[in-house]
Amino acid sequence: MPELIITEGLKHSFNLGKIEVPVLFGIDMTVLDGQFIALCGTSGSGKSTLLNLIGGLIRPTGGKIMCCGSEITEMSEDQLSLFRREQIGFIFQSYNLLPDLTALENVEIPLIFAEVAAARRRDMARRVLEMVGLSGRADHKPNELSGGQQQRVSIARALVNSPRLVLADEPTGNLDSRTEQEIMDLMQEMNREKGQTFVVVTHDHAVAGRADRVIYLRDGLIDGEEESSGGL
Repeated sequence: MPELIITEGLKHSFNLGKIEVPVLFGIDMTVLDGQFIALCGTSGSGKSTLLNLIGGLIRPTGGKIMCCGSEITEMSEDQLSLFRREQIGFIFQSYNLLPDLTALENVEIPLIFAEVAAARRRDMARRVLEMVGLSGRADHKPNELSGGQQQRVSIARALVNSPRLVLADEPTGNLDSRTEQEIMDLMQEMNREKGQTFVVVTHDHAVAGRADRVIYLRDGLIDGEEESSGGL
């Protein structure tokens, strides 16, 4: 499998007033196309920061990132915005759904930014909602859906433009164990059937055990990794 993500000497610091707080101290990591990766570590280990750097949501203070064939550390803000829109789907713990929109309308959002025609994007959104088992909930707003259903909408939104890479930050953190398993089943199915690469931040050992490969972070550095059966 070709390499989809390569980070070299990746560093990041946050500024709190006049104080610089380092978070990542030099991450060298490679993710292959089609892999399902779990990033694990205690709170403050830098795993969410690493995910956000790979997704181009924040910029590193050192090192470089090659992602989907492009060096994103060299991109302008406009180029990064286009890159995210075309290559990456994001799934968050808090779902990040717009409360006044229906499930269908929430899923359509990435297609609106991609300037897909209204009729086509509606059809695309309906198809992906059917894929995640929510065809009967398309016209429901988030407050009319369970937590698991809202996360399925979030996954549908992440997948609707067929991204090469899906980045998920604690995607099952707000769910009960049964719903967690259903969401992980869904993400693994998309990974295996569509060949999409998943990088998932989690502190949950059960979630990590479903990945092909687990990368451990500790104090802003990689503290080891291991291959997994991927839940098979």
